[in-house]
Amino acid sequence: MDPKIYYFLHVFSIMLLTGFTFAIAANPQKHKKKMMAIITGVLALVAFVGGFGLMAKLHNNNFGQVWVIVKIICWLFVSGLGGMAYKKSKSFVQAGLILAVGIAVFMVYFRPF
Repeated sequence: MDPKIYYFLHVFSIMLLTGFTFAIAANPQKHKKKMMAIITGVLALVAFVGGFGLMAKLHNNNFGQVWVIVKIICWLFVSGLGGMAYKKSKSFVQAGLILAVGIAVFMVYFRPF
């Protein structure tokens, strides 16, 4: 498959995942918890499939690079924040989301390690 398709899937699902997580943090409604968990779970899965597809196509499955590991950890944390929004404070979820997304984007564009 063309790497542009993987790139589109990866970036688009991450934008939606971040938006839905902010929406959950802003107004965590208990009656929508199951539906939001399904949506964020599917978006996280699509983000990981797109990211791993890009790594396979563009970097010959070289997952041992430090920037890749840090980015995977950040996205796993972002994936879990949707569920944490029902238990943790709004400011924790929003600050964690901003920090994790910022670190992940920094890793991909600057690759400091």
